[in-house]
Amino acid sequence: MRTIVIVTNMPSPYQARLFDLLSAEGRIALRVIYERMRAPDREWRAPTLAHEHACCGEAPFERLAQWMRDSDLCVFVGYRHPVVRRLLKLRFASGHPFAFWGERFGYQAPPVLGALYRRWAMRAFHASAAEMWGMGEMAVASYRREFGPRRRYRNLPYTSDLSGFLAIERGDAEPRAPRLLFSGALIARKGVDLLIAALERMLADGVALEAAFVGDGPLRADVERLALRFPDRIERVGFAQMEALPQIYARADVLVAPSRHDGWGLVVIEGMAAGMPVLASDRTGAAVERVTAKNGWLIPAGDAAALERALREIARTPIARLRAMGANGRAQSRDYRVEAGCERLLEAMLGCLAEAR
Repeated sequence: MRTIVIVTNMPSPYQARLFDLLSAEGRIALRVIYERMRAPDREWRAPTLAHEHACCGEAPFERLAQWMRDSDLCVFVGYRHPVVRRLLKLRFASGHPFAFWGERFGYQAPPVLGALYRRWAMRAFHASAAEMWGMGEMAVASYRREFGPRRRYRNLPYTSDLSGFLAIERGDAEPRAPRLLFSGALIARKGVDLLIAALERMLADGVALEAAFVGDGPLRADVERLALRFPDRIERVGFAQMEALPQIYARADVLVAPSRHDGWGLVVIEGMAAGMPVLASDRTGAAVERVTAKNGWLIPAGDAAALERALREIARTPIARLRAMGANGRAQSRDYRVEAGCERLLEAMLGCLAEAR
């Protein structure tokens, strides 16, 4: 049995479930090295991990280095942490196979500075033919631009346990005001400020819409102010754990994800799995790949006027039509179930090893 080490940031609910499945599947021996077990700005409940793991801040470096030496393949999901950079240097020097798996480059830092930093921090990848696996086609394209043609690229997007969303029944189609849902961090990068401003104008004009905001962050006060002004139209739910999300999604009709930039945007897939049409920006990886006129609205990122036009169109759309659009999206979302993601990741890892012989 081949031994594979994955080095990643922390055990999010999405990754924990995927790695548990990989470990239980039995075709590889999996070990996961986490940079940290929790982040101060994340409120997720710490998942119980059913896979072998260690943490950079807790395990002795020699133990992590031994895992590197004992593995047939190492997959890096990050490159910034100082311990991870040491492990990457060690792996490169060994001559054994390694790969990178991540979101698209260039959406969190200025392009020139980001490229210069990556040129230094990822020099082991530049100096090798290591495979690059992107979380979506936008990520793969950004890797091709930066690393050139001398390696294999694979598209391995984020997946999630969608069972709770897929189980939602969408029977109600009676005429009423559509209910929007925003789910994510209340930060400017997610475009929540644009959504708040558009809703404030539209509700003041008497447009028939409702909206719920799930999440927390620096713009919470702006959401609360909107809810105070329009208490019968706006609900601030606050942060919700993963297991509570399907019940919240079941009460909404359209998912709105107007991010200025988002590497993948798993919330788009969750909305589709929940049977909702999705309004999202063209700088969100999942939306670019999956949102069409048949299942939602794709708008230019950061375009307040385009967002408001789409919202006004939603307000005019009968619930029955929204249900039909949601059904179209739900059918596509099944490709992003964690079970499918587990199989694709296994195929990529074993394929990488086969090509390295």
